[in-house]
Amino acid sequence: MTGVQTLVPLMLDHVNAGRLSLARFVDLTSAGPARLYNIACKGRIAAGYDADFTVVDLKRSETITNKWVASRAGWTPYDGVRVTGWPVGTFVRGKRVMWQGEVTTPSTGEPVRFLETLKA
Repeated sequence: MTGVQTLVPLMLDHVNAGRLSLARFVDLTSAGPARLYNIACKGRIAAGYDADFTVVDLKRSETITNKWVASRAGWTPYDGVRVTGWPVGTFVRGKRVMWQGEVTTPSTGEPVRFLETLKA
């Protein structure tokens, strides 16, 4: 089942509805996983971090559709769901990889680094 592509719009819809704070959303999707899995240089926008982030439009309203889904499955259980809050662009290690729904630069596929490996 698909889900990665719909995560941000669905969670932003919860932010707009007041069911989730924006700070908690950021923690659940970036700072929290980096902390939980001891991932190095992720989860913050700060000097020395990888500059991975998503630009969002909190007021943009869109309908999730199967046609929009890019996974091999080609479908989503959220087909037809209207949400408020939409990802506009994604940056990975400071490079723009998606803007307005179009992949601009494919990811380089660099490995994830863990804190334990940096200490050695």
